[in-house]
Amino acid sequence: MQRATLSVLCLLFASATPDWSQRDFAAPAADVYAASIKSIQQQHHEIKSTDDVHHSVDFHVGTTAWSWGYNMTLAVSSIDDTHTRVTIGISRSGGKAVSWGSGKKEVQKIFTGIDKQLGGTAEKK
Repeated sequence: MQRATLSVLCLLFASATPDWSQRDFAAPAADVYAASIKSIQQQHHEIKSTDDVHHSVDFHVGTTAWSWGYNMTLAVSSIDDTHTRVTIGISRSGGKAVSWGSGKKEVQKIFTGIDKQLGGTAEKK
C-alpha cells in the first residue's frame, strides 16, 4: 500500500515539483530506467521495490547525522523515443508525508549517477 501511495504522490506532484527533483535525459526510457537502478545501487540505497512495466523504483536513503532518512520514489517517463524525464518524490522516514525541501543532495547524487551510466546525456534546463 505504501509503495502505491508514494508512486501516486510522485506522479501527482510531478508538475509541481521543484526543478532539482526532476531531470531530462537524451536516452530512451528503458535505458534511463536501467541506469537509474544502477545509480541507486551504487549509492548503497536500499531498493524496496521496482516496477519494470511502469519504470518506477521505491527505495530508502538511510539515516545520517542530519536526517532520519528518506523514502523515495523514482519515476521514469518517456518524453519521446529518445528523451526521458526522471522525477524523484521524497517522503521523510518517520516524519512529514512529503518533503520537497529535503533530500536535495541525495537526489542530485542519483541524477549524477544516472548521467554517468548513460555517458553524459543529462539535459540542462
